Amino acid sequence: MKTLPRLEFADLARSGHVTRWHSVRTTRNQTLAEHHYMVTRLSNRLAKEILGGALDDSGLLRIMDYASLHDTPELLMGDLPSPLKRHIEAISGDKNPIRMIEKEIAPWLGEMREEMRRRNPEHLLIVKLADLTDALLFIEHEGIGIHAREVGRGLREIFAAKLAEAAREYPQYTWSAAERLLDELLHNRVGTKIAFEKA
Repeated sequence: MKTLPRLEFADLARSGHVTRWHSVRTTRNQTLAEHHYMVTRLSNRLAKEILGGALDDSGLLRIMDYASLHDTPELLMGDLPSPLKRHIEAISGDKNPIRMIEKEIAPWLGEMREEMRRRNPEHLLIVKLADLTDALLFIEHEGIGIHAREVGRGLREIFAAKLAEAAREYPQYTWSAAERLLDELLHNRVGTKIAFEKA
């Protein structure tokens, strides 16, 4: 079996060159760097609001560190459409070639994920909700046409299912904060820019 090169820290500089959403028509390209930034910021806020006093500084740092790197394999693999990933997983089961390639090119990412799964699995759910929130924001604001609307509907269903899973598994936390944040961002509840323009 051929050995693949591993992603190095210097490769992260190219995350501004890798685009996402190639299978959906959008008004502009979203880069991997933008996505990582948004998921990191969203994870920060969600972690504080969902976990409250149960969150310590080291936990927040782990969440943000993982969020800032969670899709790094896309530097080499590109942004594979989610339906394709699900089909590959269904066909291949434990021998998922995507996971195998990711493990080889970015073993440190898998180690981060496994450490979080062992120590605080709820932290992974927070990053996933942040990931879905960013995807929904982007496709709702930048998506074009019927397909983009269908993708948005599918993402909302996945978001709702993930939120229900989180609430079921960890009922002690305030998971409704994720829904409130999504609503706030989708509907521009703050409106600072609009208020500034009216002043």
